[in-house]
Amino acid sequence: MSAARPAAQPVGDPLQPVPLQELRPLAEGRSWHVHQTLSELESLTPVRGELRAVHRGNILEVGGHASTIITLRCDRCLQHYNHPLSFAHHEVLWLGDQSRLEGIAAATLLEGGSDVLELDPDALTESLDPTGNFDPEHWLFEQLSLQLPLVNRCGSDCPGPELLGAPAEDEPIDPRWAALKKLQP
Repeated sequence: MSAARPAAQPVGDPLQPVPLQELRPLAEGRSWHVHQTLSELESLTPVRGELRAVHRGNILEVGGHASTIITLRCDRCLQHYNHPLSFAHHEVLWLGDQSRLEGIAAATLLEGGSDVLELDPDALTESLDPTGNFDPEHWLFEQLSLQLPLVNRCGSDCPGPELLGAPAEDEPIDPRWAALKKLQP
């Protein structure tokens, strides 16, 4: 008899949006074991990791970790190179209208539920429609995208841009550049 797979998410099944109302009755929330490519992210290897979402009344607690390898183009030499992407993140998403947060004390953020979370209402900037869905694939894409470098450099030994050789002293200079030649020391 084969071992039973966890009820959370069988390996190989694509991540699908989950209605938030389906997460509400699950005391332990829902977990996903991730081993797949993401439709919004071109990667060399499948995204591997774990993700968990717990519905706590008027907030959704989401956390997880994942990693993959992507191909980037160096901004300096324009060569392609492989770059590892990974994250480990935990966040709380407000379920409802963002304007309701104004004036709410941290102690009243959880409507029902035995766990008390120390929350700063000012930190809850992301919100979801409580009648909508949580899309675990899109959440993973967002977290991995936040890890992309601002400047793509292939490494410390990057050769830099290919420079064209300067004309020899005896070569005639284009008259349009002659004025610049006078500026050289």
